[in-house]
Amino acid sequence: MRNTKDMVLAVMPEGPIAFDGQHYRYSKGERLYLDNLASHFKELVLVTFVFRQGDPDYETCIHSRFMAPNLRVIELPAKGGLRRNVLGKALQFLKIFFLLVRIVPRFDLLYLFLPSYPSALGWMAGRLHRKRHIVYGADDWVQASETMFKWDSLRGTSFYRLYAWLNRTMERAIVRSAAFCVAAGGQLREKYKSMGVPTYDTTPRMTLTPDDIFERDDTCQGDTVTLINVGALVPDKAQHLLLAAVAPLIKTDTRLRLQIVGGGPKDEELKALAVNLGIADRVQFLGYIEAEEELYGLLRHADMFVLSSVTEGFPRVLYESMAMRLPIVATACGGIPHLMKNDENAKVVPVGDVPALTAAVAALIEDGPLRRALIKQAARTMDGVFQRMDPAQIAKLVETHL
Repeated sequence: MRNTKDMVLAVMPEGPIAFDGQHYRYSKGERLYLDNLASHFKELVLVTFVFRQGDPDYETCIHSRFMAPNLRVIELPAKGGLRRNVLGKALQFLKIFFLLVRIVPRFDLLYLFLPSYPSALGWMAGRLHRKRHIVYGADDWVQASETMFKWDSLRGTSFYRLYAWLNRTMERAIVRSAAFCVAAGGQLREKYKSMGVPTYDTTPRMTLTPDDIFERDDTCQGDTVTLINVGALVPDKAQHLLLAAVAPLIKTDTRLRLQIVGGGPKDEELKALAVNLGIADRVQFLGYIEAEEELYGLLRHADMFVLSSVTEGFPRVLYESMAMRLPIVATACGGIPHLMKNDENAKVVPVGDVPALTAAVAALIEDGPLRRALIKQAARTMDGVFQRMDPAQIAKLVETHL
């Protein structure tokens, strides 16, 4: 058994962080997770892409400053500085791989977040140096492959089929050779277990506590009915599908309003779509909200949470919505169907199915008994989540398995 206080842990997260000129920053839940993780190790080294002011996605990951004194960052070569064509990506991956081959010997253990191509390259470098690794499954790599593919003109070609095969093969290889895995969602946990590796359910990377719970039995009773969506304005969150789904309802029910909380590169495109759909006067784009109390306040005053994503792990905002006793409509992507059960604690609809999304929202507005039953069962679901939270989970598992 190894003492984690004597170990240097390298973490390769699934997304980039930001640098504001003085400090490295990340979204708050992820930052708290990594700061807490660092407290259980001698040193935590974050190996990742870094956005700076002027990069298109800078605002989506600047929310909270890292505080752990034993956490440092090694930046991977220019995420946005190379061309986004196939050759440019190949050259970028080569630069990353050779950097990782040089630095991996400094670490005692690699913590690889999936899906992530840098994590895959880190795994390869780790194998060369006989380094052990553990895995955090944030999303199903095979399911996420389609949205991760950046070259639409090559879809349906032999290149795309090779790309999909490589993703499946890489996921299996990384998971099967891990000391253990943790997964955000039961569907992914069972998939990893089927590969013969010890796999554990993990608690979400969130700041929510039982003290934040807002008790209520019902919603959608006032003169205004507010639907809310929270998420970065990026393709994976698919707010364009949300706008298309609620447009016919907004046009026929004068009580309905939609609030979209989040920032990102799709902001102007989504605002233009709201205008084209004729609903701009009843859709609010509130931008990214850093203060969690402000966000929780919006959730407490809303009547329904609607998620339209095409790929997810398990979004933290669903936990927050359950804690605020909001009825939920969500798409069946990633780990969502494991915890959210249709007509039990949420309305769960197929990914990309706009008519189904419209029908689910309408059903929860109109059917009071169903709405109240979903709120009640979601409250029980959230109670179970709080009971399973353990900030020291990774350190305990490392000391058990290594």
